[in-house]
Amino acid sequence: MARNETEQVRHLQRTLYRTAKQSQAVKFYSLYDKVWRNDVLREAWRQVKANRGAPGVDNETIEGIESRGEEEGMLSRLQEQLRAKSYCFQPVRRVDIPKPKGGTRPLGIATVQDRVVQTAMKLVLEPIFEADFHPCSYGYRPQRDAKMASTAIRTDLYRGAWGVIEIDFRSYFTTIPHDKLIVLIKQRVVDGSMLRLIKQSLTVGIAYEGKVEPTTVGVPQGSPISPLYSNIYLNLLDQVWHKRGYPEKLGASLHRYADDAILVCRKSGAHALQAFEAIASRMGLTINREKTRITKLIEGFDFIGFQFVKRRSPKSGKQNVYIFPSKAAQRNIRRRIKYFTKRRAPIRPAEFVEQVNQTVRGWVNYFRHTNASQAFRSLQRFINTRFRRYLNLRHKGRGFGWKQYPNATLYARGMIYIGSGVIEYAR
Repeated sequence: MARNETEQVRHLQRTLYRTAKQSQAVKFYSLYDKVWRNDVLREAWRQVKANRGAPGVDNETIEGIESRGEEEGMLSRLQEQLRAKSYCFQPVRRVDIPKPKGGTRPLGIATVQDRVVQTAMKLVLEPIFEADFHPCSYGYRPQRDAKMASTAIRTDLYRGAWGVIEIDFRSYFTTIPHDKLIVLIKQRVVDGSMLRLIKQSLTVGIAYEGKVEPTTVGVPQGSPISPLYSNIYLNLLDQVWHKRGYPEKLGASLHRYADDAILVCRKSGAHALQAFEAIASRMGLTINREKTRITKLIEGFDFIGFQFVKRRSPKSGKQNVYIFPSKAAQRNIRRRIKYFTKRRAPIRPAEFVEQVNQTVRGWVNYFRHTNASQAFRSLQRFINTRFRRYLNLRHKGRGFGWKQYPNATLYARGMIYIGSGVIEYAR
């Protein structure tokens, strides 16, 4: 039954996408009734469960709903409230997440029920706006990912580029103007009930330190539908950049992953940055000049966890563009592993291996297609050393356990073997 419902939702999405793709003039007058369809709500619930997440302002958890057997009752209530147009979103709980380079990033945690409704909205709205999104955008979109972004950038760097402009928006998610975002949404959506639900999702308020602050601008990071809203808004920048012919006139190609953006430059970087800043300013967005910089390719630059750099090949002697896991990405994975493998952490060996393998596997898959062999070997030594010391301490052995626990023993106990990178791109 679950598979049938998922396929029904996919069929709905394909229909919406094909209809939108026919013409940019196509408008949708009947969408709200699709949000509270049985199959859509159930698919939304499956996705929310898969993503897990912390509780919102009501302290309700996914585990609690499941343990009490209230899944069906919750979905029925949501469907009834949506059908009656009486559903109200609750304020988003704000949590400050530390940044690797200092400072914090505000994260908004919606209630479980709100996450289900927002995911249902996303299932209906996303295929419509996917028909409009520009190919230069890769983040939080179906069938597109960081690997596609990195390989497209590398290919672009070979086309006479001397460097890039690393763009940094100042507090992008919290500065998106609601009125301008709604204008863009109305270019496709004219269903009044759907528009009211969208507006309500934008103005729910932020619960922080015992107070609820009204939201008149911005979207909370962490909401299931926020990435879609952010892409809808920045797609205007993508489209304007290309309709004005700036990739050819200014020699600057735009590549964007959510609010991370770079311009690959073949001509003047200063002129390209000035044009980009002018478009952003008219959209009510601010470029952080302190963090935005023009970088030569031979110096290297980081983008979404990758380091791109131009170097002379030791084999051919030719100048090649290489992609490596960035230094920051390598520090971050070690920090995460250290967090749950502290020397005196009271966990069983099997749990230790499971946590390390799960964390490392996702990181390795992200960088597998790059020049990552050296980084992989370094990470392998790091996790082996952590596991070896853990086992040695657990059994009260002396030293670091090299003799007692050689690499073969660690792998026999289930520790992941990373292997080498597989270069999947070509000039």
